[in-house]
Amino acid sequence: MEEQTDSTFIKNISIVMAILVVFTISIAFIARDLGFKDDSANNPSRLTTAEERIRSVADVYTGEDGPAPVKPAETAVQAVAFDGSLDSEMIYNSVCAACHTSGVAGAPKPGSPEMAQRAEKGFDALMQSAVNGLNAMPARGGRADLSDEQVKVSIEFMIQ
Repeated sequence: MEEQTDSTFIKNISIVMAILVVFTISIAFIARDLGFKDDSANNPSRLTTAEERIRSVADVYTGEDGPAPVKPAETAVQAVAFDGSLDSEMIYNSVCAACHTSGVAGAPKPGSPEMAQRAEKGFDALMQSAVNGLNAMPARGGRADLSDEQVKVSIEFMIQ
């Protein structure tokens, strides 16, 4: 009796599997017929749209005689920080104080022995260090728009 039940079970499973395989193959053929078909090669409007999208935005007109000669750049007036103010305390508080009041990265605090030690090297050496940068200090304290005169007055303020 068990053999008959087993053979019936195998027969039923085989039928279900066959039906599923036929169903899967039918779905594949239907999807292939209904699916996306890329006909861009035969569609002129798609080609035109693609050409418009990759076209350069502007052309360079070089004139009838060819490109114009390049003129040397005119010297631009460089903006000076704080409208050229020589208020040493304001410059120090705005630019230098961020590091020099707390001694960040070895920056000497005004009035400290380290600042006195650096001042012993001479004002020109301090000016060179401030303009070009020293150790962690960037050139001109990170403000490229500071004039030499502004750097000078801020150094004078710090070594008072």
